[in-house]
Amino acid sequence: MRITHLFTAVLLLVSASAFADVPLNQSDILGTWQIDKESLQSDGSKSRSLNSTWTFKSDGTIEGISQESDAHARVESLRATLNYSLEDGKLLKQAAPGRSKIETCVAIEKENNRMVLKCQAIYFFMTKK
Repeated sequence: MRITHLFTAVLLLVSASAFADVPLNQSDILGTWQIDKESLQSDGSKSRSLNSTWTFKSDGTIEGISQESDAHARVESLRATLNYSLEDGKLLKQAAPGRSKIETCVAIEKENNRMVLKCQAIYFFMTKK
């Protein structure tokens, strides 16, 4: 009986840690990240491929560049600079250029040069260049 309770407790602890956020620090994010895809699903299913990069700079800005491959797109390329900071291991970034609204993003996975970042309800699957 005691072994069953111990096994259940360990299983719950392991399950909870699998869903824990990965704390970020400045050295984790500095540099250029390729956004491979974005999805509303944490597993990346039903994703949309992107041709975008985010460059995190040490001055607290992110330079985002998106290239559109659709021949009927209104704009071929879009470039924006946003402010960001790190607080308690979370990324706080400006939601849109020229706006004061800040959104909180958390890394749900971070391994070597790959990261999954959740911002509001969107998951960004990223690779460091």
